Amino acid sequence: MGTYQNADPTYSYVRLVFNKGLPPILFETTRLMNTTATGRLPIRPISARALTTGYIVALLIIAGLSIGSHLTLEYSLRSNKGTAAVINHTGRQRMLSQRIASLAAQWQMGDSSAQQALHSTINQFEAAHEFLIAEHSIGTADNRYERALRSIYFEGRNSLDQQVESYVADARRIAAMQPDNPQFEPIITRIFDASREQLLVSLDNVVTIEQAESEQQIANFERLQWGILAVVLMTLVLEASIIFRPMIQKILEYTAALFHLATVDTLTGIANRRSFMDQAETELIRTRRYKRPACMLMLDIDHFKKVNDTYGHATGDDVLVATGETLRQMLRQIDICGRLGGEEFAILLVETDLAGAHIVAERIRQRFEDMAVTSGKHSISITVSIGCAAIDPENPDLETALGDADRLLYQAKKNGRNQVMTNAYS
Repeated sequence: MGTYQNADPTYSYVRLVFNKGLPPILFETTRLMNTTATGRLPIRPISARALTTGYIVALLIIAGLSIGSHLTLEYSLRSNKGTAAVINHTGRQRMLSQRIASLAAQWQMGDSSAQQALHSTINQFEAAHEFLIAEHSIGTADNRYERALRSIYFEGRNSLDQQVESYVADARRIAAMQPDNPQFEPIITRIFDASREQLLVSLDNVVTIEQAESEQQIANFERLQWGILAVVLMTLVLEASIIFRPMIQKILEYTAALFHLATVDTLTGIANRRSFMDQAETELIRTRRYKRPACMLMLDIDHFKKVNDTYGHATGDDVLVATGETLRQMLRQIDICGRLGGEEFAILLVETDLAGAHIVAERIRQRFEDMAVTSGKHSISITVSIGCAAIDPENPDLETALGDADRLLYQAKKNGRNQVMTNAYS
């Protein structure tokens, strides 16, 4: 008894993927498309304009997010830079207030060099105060820190602005008079009291508030950065699911459809000549490697020209479609079947010796003899002739196998058609 058994389903699937040379994702799409036996694209066309628009929209969204993130970062850095300058001037003002008191004491003790230094320090102190006044006067008090600072600087009978103004006035009077002046002592006493108590406390409060505001800005900036990152990631996910995923799916579908059109006979739904030759060559490599049996069948529809002449080419097409469908039903998935041209079909039976191949060929012949093809109002009986040739597993050659099977097919037709002619390889 010949060898021709159904292969393991998993083995069949892997073999078919290997033979077709497709990644499994494309193979699955193509396999489903093959079952339709049509050459039409089963997907809605998508224009180059739509693809370009999709890409542009996605890139514009990403660009917008990038620009927004950059502008936010730049604004935050500029804001932090301004806050740092304010904190620096406030700390400097506190230091200068203490230096003024120290230089006034030195001037009181007769150090003549302290007078010039005192004038310079008073100018620096006043300049720092003017800078801070300008910073806290512009804009609106839109947060609790700014409101607290304005309250310290401008509100009340003893605001910091008034304290600094009095302190500077006293310091300038001290710097302008000699230590032995009777008015010197009460003025310098007020300077010492302010530098140690009220003025120092007010300046310390300003520094504390500005540092707290700076820390709050940094915390807000960190939250904003995390928020932007979350928005960017969410946008990328949405783009991937709404724009890129459908786009990639369309590309995969078109790739599968193009592969289908390039490898499948559009009329019968089985492999075309080129695809059959490629798959058969690949299978014969395996045959040589593993020394496994294989056989080639060449099948031709008897009197097909008469069918075309009698019933028309549309009916002839129906006969070819029925032939392809019948062969698909009768063969295993690992077998390779293709339409070489016209009414001629080739079948490579893998893992099958000559006796098994003869049984398969006879079953196919009998099926066609028993069937009738319906086309319009006509019911047409057809037969087939088959040449069955064994392939030498030691030296398998596709052209040789096709030539041997074709000669046997010719012999079957010569002997009366509707029969199978078989011989072993020489």
